[in-house]
Amino acid sequence: MSRPAEQLLEFDRLKQILAGMTTCAQGRCAIGALTPGQDVAALNAEFALIREALEFLRLSSDLGFGSLADTEPWIGRLAIPGSVFSPAELLDVTSLLENAAAVRQIFKDDRPKYPLLAERAASLADFRPLLTAIRRAVLPNGEISDDASPQLKRIRASVVQARENIRRTLQGIMRARGEASGEDYVTLRNDRFVIPVRAADRRGVPGVVHGASGTGQTVFVEPLEAIDLNNRLVQLGEDETAEIARILQELTERVRAERGPLEAAAAKIAHLDSIFARASFARDFDCVAPEFDTGNSLVLESARNPVLEATLRPQGRKAVPLSLALGRNETVMVVSGPNTGGKTVALKTVGLAALSAQSAIPVAADSARLPIFDRVLADIGDEQSIAADLSTFSAHMLNLKSMLDVATDGSLVLVDEMGTGTAPEEGAALAVALLEEFLARRALTLATTHHDRLKAYASTTPGIVNAAMEFDEENLQPTYRLLVGVPGTSSGIEIARRLGLPAQVVEHARAGLSPESREARDLIAYLHRSRDEMEQVKRQAREELAQLESERRALQTEWIDRQKNRIADLEKRFAETQKRLEGDIARLAEELKDRAARAQFEKQSGRRMSRLAADARAETDAAVVEALAGSQADLGITAAAGGQPVDRQLLSEGMRIRVKAFKQPVILRRVDLRAAEVEAGPLRMKVPLTDIVAIESDSQVSRTTAKPAERGISVRARAAEQPVADEINVIGSTVEEATQRVDKFIDEAALAGKPSVRIIHGHGTGALRRGLGEFLSAHPLVDKIHAEAEDRGGNAITVAELKS
Repeated sequence: MSRPAEQLLEFDRLKQILAGMTTCAQGRCAIGALTPGQDVAALNAEFALIREALEFLRLSSDLGFGSLADTEPWIGRLAIPGSVFSPAELLDVTSLLENAAAVRQIFKDDRPKYPLLAERAASLADFRPLLTAIRRAVLPNGEISDDASPQLKRIRASVVQARENIRRTLQGIMRARGEASGEDYVTLRNDRFVIPVRAADRRGVPGVVHGASGTGQTVFVEPLEAIDLNNRLVQLGEDETAEIARILQELTERVRAERGPLEAAAAKIAHLDSIFARASFARDFDCVAPEFDTGNSLVLESARNPVLEATLRPQGRKAVPLSLALGRNETVMVVSGPNTGGKTVALKTVGLAALSAQSAIPVAADSARLPIFDRVLADIGDEQSIAADLSTFSAHMLNLKSMLDVATDGSLVLVDEMGTGTAPEEGAALAVALLEEFLARRALTLATTHHDRLKAYASTTPGIVNAAMEFDEENLQPTYRLLVGVPGTSSGIEIARRLGLPAQVVEHARAGLSPESREARDLIAYLHRSRDEMEQVKRQAREELAQLESERRALQTEWIDRQKNRIADLEKRFAETQKRLEGDIARLAEELKDRAARAQFEKQSGRRMSRLAADARAETDAAVVEALAGSQADLGITAAAGGQPVDRQLLSEGMRIRVKAFKQPVILRRVDLRAAEVEAGPLRMKVPLTDIVAIESDSQVSRTTAKPAERGISVRARAAEQPVADEINVIGSTVEEATQRVDKFIDEAALAGKPSVRIIHGHGTGALRRGLGEFLSAHPLVDKIHAEAEDRGGNAITVAELKS
């Protein structure tokens, strides 16, 4: 039987490349476990995580788990009842706890930026109590800390004291025997403190002999006075060992209680490591997340074989990308071309892209759209076997038979060198029959061949497309470019000449070609030249289009800058004029002696100044609009419609209309006999009715005034042009609020030419009526005030007669 498609397409080598980008053993295991799947939702979820990881790598440093020890050994021991971890194993546990805490912290503050990764990180359990307990008990060097328990601390303090007592006792014995200093001679034998004594003086020191020197001249004696002390020290040592065992058992049980969350944390960190490894792979190999097609469409743009690319990189070379499309009406592609021209690599590139996509591995391409395949079937390479008594042809036939047994319309079929290994005529006939069967099943099929009959069959059969691996006839070298739509030439004679075959043999071979073969070869060469010329024309057209687009953008930028300068100049001139007028008014007001006249002058001049400012602003905006329209015409920007004027009867307020010299539609705000007021963004202006050339469909818009622009010129209709009411209701207002509203109301009424107005204030306590009366009596625009007639409201309404 043939090797699995994953092995033929070198999928394992791709996973080895990914495994090299992981940072921990668990991540490498997760990469090794990747297999093609068919759950589109799960695959898209994986690619969404990879996209976030790729963005994290772009903006931050790499996320690594290099400090994480292999979790499999100690997690496996947790299942053994009564097992107790060593200090080293507990340190391995802390490596997982520390990495889990680090991941939680990293994504805690970046949740809005990386929501999916943050969700995965937040799902890790909080192991801080367990981590604190282990850190307190086990030192980084693997020793048990004195602070592991109060009992251990007391025992170790007693050990220190017991050793000190033994040293003092033995040193006293040494001094009593006339030794200058016994400190340097106290030593250990059999874990008990002893002193060295000359063998000749052995009887002078009662005690237990624990050994002798190499020469036998010295013996090591434990004096009788030290035996109880040494026994006490041994007992303390045993107590310490027992307490350490108890501490380790207690910590192990705490770890065992967290077995489920710990296994989940190990799995999630392994998954995260594999996600970031795949993101690093996408970054380093310029990969994309594939789009999964619901039909049978397979489209690859500039796809590369990452295994080949990883091999070529150390040599400073790059893999040549290929682009192809299969599916819908064309489900079979026949690839022909010279030997060593890249036909097999093309098959492996497509197959590896399919396996990668369905294993949640980014595809090495500029873009990739693939269906979900139920199987990837491949027959690539020489599968002959002496042991199984199989020739090359027999092995291929058995492989193809097994592929036919399972191929469906959801399968990807990859067949290399179809029809080889037997007589050319029979091999070509078998290849045609097999392609017809795959075509009938609508399985996406890529097959390579040297048979001219297959090329002709592909050229004349609907649903099958030819493709060629390009060969440079001038340099006699393959270019490894896949050309879709034309058949390829085997170029065997040219390759033989390049490899040094004698010239007379090459010429004799050429002469042996049939006229049909030479004609077919010349026709294919002509098709290739025509395609090259067409590609050259397309490339030149794209370059010229890009240059035109660049020039257009440059002109647009220049035009915008010019208009900004014009508007800024108009704004400056307007501000200077307004400032000068305000200065003149201020000086005239200072010259007036009479206080009342001065107040009235300031009030009237302020209103007139407002009107002048509004008029000036309107003129300025009109100038801006005229400048913009003129500049648009200079730049070649014209209105969308330029036909006959629209009938005035069809116009109504709120419509979107088209006006000459304006590229975008504007909003109609009011219609007069000869002109219309329109709103264009933040601007309002009047335009002749003859300039309105079209009404936009579905054109009714809100009648509210557009929000003023933050910068630039803002224009509004003047208050005098709006209808002013004859009365104002201030019931419920304070005296201060009412006077402010009434003051503005009287100004508007005076500008509108109203002879009198009514202020409705109600009866109430009378405070509002009295306050308004005092205010109106001193108002420069009010001639006199009086209460309304009894039948029309009486003292609840004040009538103000305005000065003419």
